[in-house]
Amino acid sequence: MQRKQSAFLFGAILVIVLILLFAFFFLPGADPPRVQLADPVPGGAGQGSVESPAIGVEITPENVQAVIATLQRTDTYARTIIQTHYWDGGQSYAYRTAEIWHTPEVLRIRWDNGENMIITAEFYHLWFGFGRVITRPVTPGLGEHLDRLLDQFQGIPSYETVLELDPGQIVRAGYTQRLIDGEARYAIYVAVETAMLGYLSYYYICLTTGLLIEAATFDGETPVYLLETLYLTLEPPGPEAFLLPDGTNPLD
Repeated sequence: MQRKQSAFLFGAILVIVLILLFAFFFLPGADPPRVQLADPVPGGAGQGSVESPAIGVEITPENVQAVIATLQRTDTYARTIIQTHYWDGGQSYAYRTAEIWHTPEVLRIRWDNGENMIITAEFYHLWFGFGRVITRPVTPGLGEHLDRLLDQFQGIPSYETVLELDPGQIVRAGYTQRLIDGEARYAIYVAVETAMLGYLSYYYICLTTGLLIEAATFDGETPVYLLETLYLTLEPPGPEAFLLPDGTNPLD
């Protein structure tokens, strides 16, 4: 009888330990990622090695959109991003990562849930894992801006997001540095206050690439949304990055 009670007690303890481990590692809100605000680079110090038409220009809320419009966005790159959405006062969150490959003729995004998209000037292709590919024509004219199509399909803020902001909502702007894979990148940051919700959003545009590399939205001091670039290279993606599941190239 005593042996049965000991076995039952041991089993109960084991179940409790497993439940606690599951809650700690897998349930959202166990340890929300820390969101760091911009630290402006004072007076342009340390920017001499960065080649950009924006260097030497003092950034203000009034001219920041005009300065960003002078940046030329690279059209060949590969990067990895992560998007985090927060709720419950910032204590709970969910995130998803994506790999993006981009050339002037074709681009691809692959999310961590197996969702894939390839866009050309004429067609976009959607599939999950190695499943059936859904192919649809791109509305005539939209294919001239492939990166913007990708942003709109996936809800990713972009260079144009900042240019289309209401200038009256821009409350701060300047130079800053952001880390991508351990490397410091100089950027222009824009802080925008949303009148309706009272949210404060930050956008960071890389000086050397013209890409929006980070974005964050806060409700007071509580994070609401965060976009980060984990990896970025300007090396041209290989053709294998743009193959459909059956091995065919959508450009052929």
